[in-house]
Amino acid sequence: MLLDRSSATASLTLSGLLNSPVRMTEDNEAPGKGKLVGAVVQTVRLLRVLADSGAPMGVSAAARTAKVNTSTAFNVLRTLTAEGLTTFDEATKTYRLGAGLFELAKGLLNSNLADLIREELPRLAIETGRLIALWEIVDDRVVLIDRALVDRPVRLDLAVTQRMPLMLGAVGRAAAARLELKDADLKRYFKPLRWAGPIDAARYIGEVRAAERNGYGVDRETLYHGIVAIAAIITDEQGRPAFGLSAIDLANQIDDEDIARVGEKLAEAARRFSLGSRGGRTNE
Repeated sequence: MLLDRSSATASLTLSGLLNSPVRMTEDNEAPGKGKLVGAVVQTVRLLRVLADSGAPMGVSAAARTAKVNTSTAFNVLRTLTAEGLTTFDEATKTYRLGAGLFELAKGLLNSNLADLIREELPRLAIETGRLIALWEIVDDRVVLIDRALVDRPVRLDLAVTQRMPLMLGAVGRAAAARLELKDADLKRYFKPLRWAGPIDAARYIGEVRAAERNGYGVDRETLYHGIVAIAAIITDEQGRPAFGLSAIDLANQIDDEDIARVGEKLAEAARRFSLGSRGGRTNE
């Protein structure tokens, strides 16, 4: 189908199963399949706790936050320190991230953020079982720059390079939530938007507030008839919306439990790629 939304062309189609970029083969195993290595999982949890803490942490506090056994945490952190990935302060008996992480990450630091996010799209499509779209936010518009199709006989597809107003759809609700817009601003942005399904400003504002609480926005058949979309926002260094990640499916193929599960996965992915923590309130 082809719909016009406030002078922005947006196309969403059903397609067959040919040429799927995420088709499974023996050499292309789905991420998440097979047994995870417990020691690696615990190590990553501890590193993430130290990264999120904002201050050095003792072994007990880091272990408790990461949900790792204290003796295991001690051994992991001691090993990471020996490898230069964490540092230990003898005076305070605390750990923090070490400069060795820069050496591991310097290849990523020279990469384009959009390219890094693109690499995650097939994995998200497989894990969620939904069409995954990557939107770049350009001024007051979002532009579809890539998508990953789900591997099933009948599926949805989107035309790359299509544009829509920033505040429209699931991405719009998530972006408005990230910007922490006031009700008056939301009403003003909502007024010129065109929708396929019934929605008023009060419902839109309520769904933006839900996106603030949940970390992801949801559009239930208001942008496209019979289509549900879930979206999370990736922020730039200033904490402002830079990209949107959305999952899209037929309304009769997704329920509230699925929406929450998919939304949490998108929100987690968005947090990993975001360069800034939060957007500031704006009165624009």
